[in-house]
Amino acid sequence: MGCLSAGGGYNDLALLDTYIIDELKRRERERQQRERQRPSVEIPLVRDDEEDRRSEREELPSGGTVVQIDF
Repeated sequence: MGCLSAGGGYNDLALLDTYIIDELKRRERERQQRERQRPSVEIPLVRDDEEDRRSEREELPSGGTVVQIDF
């Protein structure tokens, strides 16, 4: 890449823009890969109120509320 100076040309700026865009894309790709590799744990949400539990059973018999924790 050429050296940017006060009289730097359009080509130098275009190369710098391309480098910055590529670097941002690379960092985002790496961040997404790290996120996918992080282990996670799902823990059922426990409620203290008996009425809430009763209404959940009536509304959604197939499943429950789950809290997901990423490490």
